[in-house]
Amino acid sequence: MAILSTGPIENNEVSGVRPTVQVTVKIDNRDAVNQSAILIQGYNLTLTRTLYVSELITVSPDEVITRNYFANLDAYEFVFTTEGLAELQTETSVWGKDSAGQLVTAHRLVSAELLGAEEGGVTGSVNRIYVANFNSNDVSVINGTTSAVIAVIPVGVNPAGVAVNPLTNRVYVANLNSDNVSVIDGVTNTVLATVPAGDGAGGVAVNTATNAIYVANFNDNTVTVIDGLTNTVVTTIIPAGGSPFPTGIGVNSLTNTIYVAEFNSDIVTVIDGATNTVIIQIPVQVNPFRLGVDPLTNRIYVANFTSNTVSVIDGATNTVITNVPVGTTPAEPGVNISTNAIYVPNRDDDNVSVIGGLTNTVITTIPVGNNPNGAGANPLTNRIYITNQDDNTVSVIDGVTQAVISVIPVGARPFSVGVNP
Repeated sequence: MAILSTGPIENNEVSGVRPTVQVTVKIDNRDAVNQSAILIQGYNLTLTRTLYVSELITVSPDEVITRNYFANLDAYEFVFTTEGLAELQTETSVWGKDSAGQLVTAHRLVSAELLGAEEGGVTGSVNRIYVANFNSNDVSVINGTTSAVIAVIPVGVNPAGVAVNPLTNRVYVANLNSDNVSVIDGVTNTVLATVPAGDGAGGVAVNTATNAIYVANFNDNTVTVIDGLTNTVVTTIIPAGGSPFPTGIGVNSLTNTIYVAEFNSDIVTVIDGATNTVIIQIPVQVNPFRLGVDPLTNRIYVANFTSNTVSVIDGATNTVITNVPVGTTPAEPGVNISTNAIYVPNRDDDNVSVIGGLTNTVITTIPVGNNPNGAGANPLTNRIYITNQDDNTVSVIDGVTQAVISVIPVGARPFSVGVNP
């Protein structure tokens, strides 16, 4: 995933006329084989930052697409999130135009200029990894370039889930025994807000397209929906009757669909993000624990804790395509959208099964630390981060060699991991 931003652009009136009244965006996919997907978001900048453009575009191989957007505003900003196999071959250019349709030179930007690149780095890359330490009640922040812990942030009691919104640079931590969510500012590494959730808030996921946060509440069998702009609860969804114990949650931002692993019911509940209502419940195998979502292939990967399998769900049909045998007690899958590989920590085998998303088979198994649980992938650097609960470490896997290249000490019983590419 590549995230580019124009940054805030001032557009104040000059002699009663704003320099720019329209923004033109040109997208060029130079890959002859693969497609890409780009989410275009425009913000009106006043006293608040208000989303007024949100369009998801699929760009076919060798295709060039142009879009025009209203920009007769005092200040604005555009953010572009690109995913897909052709991500690195997709270029975005942005022009400001005046009322006569002429280019405004000062407002012309190209993709290499949007965020700039640190020397030796990746353009638009944040490269921060957030580790929820269950027993020390904090989050370790890792610099993905240096593999060093650069901050430790106190949160609630027993943090068990982490999700990142790279568009807002906000990190959401579900605190299981505080029944709330800590909202972290990724710039300052401080807690901005603490939002009440349900009983046993253990899993959390973000919809980057709507800036909504979804929290799986293990003990009261609900899902809390939080508005990422106001940090307030929008609604509470009851995903299944009885005592399903929702443990894992994931979002496909491209389809606005939420998936909830119901541990006791052996199902995955599918929620429509537009209406916050349950669409369907999909039977999987025994004790679905956590899940990962690949928005580009529209596949959902569900780790079945007791069956020692991963159920692969087709998001288009809401059916299980296959069940992939993995190791013993699979935990939280991590999906690398740039390589279509799924990393599944096996708690009782102290290793990670790597599933090829094309074949739905295990292509290799990687030894890691003691009692691995969480997995997160950075698609820009092709690094995968595995939390080892009983070692208090994070194993870093090179996605090219499929080998551990470093081990990072973190807090007590690292449980889950989130990545801001």
